[in-house]
Amino acid sequence: MKDLIDECGADLAVCGYKTEDLKHFDMTCSKLFVDTDEKAEKLGFGKGHYFILNTPLLSSLMEEHHDFLVAEIKYRLEFLFKANKIKKRDKILFVGIGNPEILADCFGVWTVNKIDIKPFKKSNKIFKIIPNTFSNTGINACDMISLIVQAFDIAAVVLFDSLATENIARLGRSVQFNDAGLTPGSAMNNFGVAINKDTLSVPCFAIGVPMMIESKSLRAKPNVVLTEKDAKEKVQFLSSVVAEVIDSIMK
Repeated sequence: MKDLIDECGADLAVCGYKTEDLKHFDMTCSKLFVDTDEKAEKLGFGKGHYFILNTPLLSSLMEEHHDFLVAEIKYRLEFLFKANKIKKRDKILFVGIGNPEILADCFGVWTVNKIDIKPFKKSNKIFKIIPNTFSNTGINACDMISLIVQAFDIAAVVLFDSLATENIARLGRSVQFNDAGLTPGSAMNNFGVAINKDTLSVPCFAIGVPMMIESKSLRAKPNVVLTEKDAKEKVQFLSSVVAEVIDSIMK
């Protein structure tokens, strides 16, 4: 399974895939609504809305992208929340998927750590968890999240994760978000269990950044996962941007 829906190998145009020029720094936003079981089976992705922001100049103009990224991500996340009837009063669980010991897999962990919560206030509706990886804990993230959803009457789950790409030019330069959930480690192994509305019975949103590429995509030595040398700066910047968006939406 692929992490980025536009790398699934299918003809996306016939499924309604469209790309919009955002007029700044060559940024584009592609969107696709997988609204039927037939489309889902053809693409290998769950039903839902998918958005992909592409920022090809992010490495050289990182700070200059800040305001535009915040605005674009917020606009589309608010659309996804509205489409799923999520209200500010609802209890939401934010989940940082990934291995905190591996830099390229830290986008989810760092993002969740930066989201502001007020746990000592009775009015607090925001909860956070970093379940780590199955290889480190022996527990599937989906099972852990399910227990929390039930125990705290959670209305929605928002997942953050580092993704894999087949295109080296997209490392740290794309952001995919959807209301279809995700399967942890789906592009790298078979351990993950899908985290979505079907498995948790609540809406699940996923925000991911491609930070890894398999060496076979580069015709190099197989079974090696690579990232770019400025991965730390990318993860730091993009996790801060996404956390800022979340804090703004949840005020």
